[in-house]
Amino acid sequence: MAGGKVNIGLLMAAGIGFVLGTIPTAWIVMRLARGVDIRTVGSGNVGARNTYDVSGSSKLAMLVLVVDLLKGVAAVLLAQMMFDQWYLASGVAAAASIAGHNFNPWLGFKGGRGLATALGACTALSPLMLAYWGLMYLTGFYAIRKDVHVGSMSGTIGLAILIMGTPDRVLRYATFVPVGDTFDVKLTVLMVCFMIFVRHIEPIRALIAAEGADTSDDDNVA
Repeated sequence: MAGGKVNIGLLMAAGIGFVLGTIPTAWIVMRLARGVDIRTVGSGNVGARNTYDVSGSSKLAMLVLVVDLLKGVAAVLLAQMMFDQWYLASGVAAAASIAGHNFNPWLGFKGGRGLATALGACTALSPLMLAYWGLMYLTGFYAIRKDVHVGSMSGTIGLAILIMGTPDRVLRYATFVPVGDTFDVKLTVLMVCFMIFVRHIEPIRALIAAEGADTSDDDNVA
């Protein structure tokens, strides 16, 4: 594929993914079901977990989770259909869908943390990504701290590291979209992980600050 067509194709894939990602599922659901702006309640996160925390409804949270997951799936599948099984286009669409979910222009560039949309995108791309992320999530959750944000950050960083060290043959066999250059797989993972990583910096900082405050309180008591 000629260079100009490659650039246009990737821009189109990014646009498709981003637009799908900007569907504000949690915001819509909470507006309709509870009459509230989810950005102003709970953690302010526009996702399934905050939907549950605010509404107390597992059904509403599950609805948000499923639709957000399907946004990632749809981005990858549409890119596959439009660009003839071109892996990098699917990867760009996946990362863009997470970016649209996390930094939604319709919501003042607020959004979720990208996990559900990333889960959907990775499910459509490769089961290996899910296996790596899940393994590292559990490692961080149980070995470092039993906190979902710590687990998510561990899973995200661990996925990037493990994919970089995975043999090319394994990367090719463990994908649903045909792979030419395995660098495309690694680049996709780095893009996806970056989108999740940046949205977990804030809760990790808050966790560290809370631990610091607890330590100070204990010292004062002592």
